[in-house]
Amino acid sequence: MTERDEAREALEQIAATRRETAHRAASPKGYYAVAGVGMGLVILGLGLDGPVRWVLYVVGLATALGAMSWYTKHTGIVTFATLREPGAWRAWLMIGVSLVALAVAWTGPVVAAVGAVVTALTWAVLGPAWDVAWVRSIEEQP
Repeated sequence: MTERDEAREALEQIAATRRETAHRAASPKGYYAVAGVGMGLVILGLGLDGPVRWVLYVVGLATALGAMSWYTKHTGIVTFATLREPGAWRAWLMIGVSLVALAVAWTGPVVAAVGAVVTALTWAVLGPAWDVAWVRSIEEQP
């Protein structure tokens, strides 16, 4: 075997490892929907008063943290995207919608409810597409 063949084989093994890692880092089905519902409950809590507010905070945070734990148990790893990959606009849009909803939710229960629903739907719809783009970017890294 020549040095060129050895180098080619080593590069193929690196590419195979990168593909395996990328697919292992993919979120479980439903992850973004569950995380979005958790964020939505926190946002809804901002528009309400009394003990209901705190119950929604606790349930929302527990749901979001539970989703993160589910991801870690499902994949066996903890990963963070840099949000510079192709397709990261989806993640930035999810973040932006959540932040706007958080900023306006305190104005009242109707606004908070709308913000919560929009946030949960945004996460449920854009999250899986962002995950696919992110996995693809890991596979294609040099």
